[in-house]
Amino acid sequence: MASIALNKTDDKPDYPEDRELARRCASGDERAMREVFAEHEPRLRKLLYRNLGSREDAEELAITTFIRFWKSAHRFRGSSSLKAYLTRIALNLGRDAGRKRCPVEVPLGESVAEEHPWADKIREGMLRLEREDRELLSLYYLEDWDYNEICDSLSISYDVLKTRLVRARKKLRQIVEEQN
Repeated sequence: MASIALNKTDDKPDYPEDRELARRCASGDERAMREVFAEHEPRLRKLLYRNLGSREDAEELAITTFIRFWKSAHRFRGSSSLKAYLTRIALNLGRDAGRKRCPVEVPLGESVAEEHPWADKIREGMLRLEREDRELLSLYYLEDWDYNEICDSLSISYDVLKTRLVRARKKLRQIVEEQN
């Protein structure tokens, strides 16, 4: 994985392999399209499911994410990773879908529910968070993304990310504590 610069004095990150893959997609290379889909679809579907609470909506929006990417692959410049670029498209689609209806639940995954006695309270707390906070916490804790990947995907600075994560954690903690 390419090194990602987080302060203003460093060079911007560059992802030449991702840029080449996007170029191949833009030229209609079906093998490249299948490669992008196979690598990223499961992760995006899971992320959308956690944010929307509906498997059907998550599957539909994951497919829509790739259709949008393939139509606009010629605009991908490689200044962010393909993973971050696709995630940004998926989260934007999820936000649009979330405005049209309220999510019913935020799935944390069966292993979390089995391991953590507060899983139900955390799930309920996540529902009460603003969508941006829920997405941020999902990327960091449930998807195990590092700060660099989140900054890249959401097009925010390292300092903004740290501040938003601290605030989102505090909000979630307050909500969970209020439930007790």
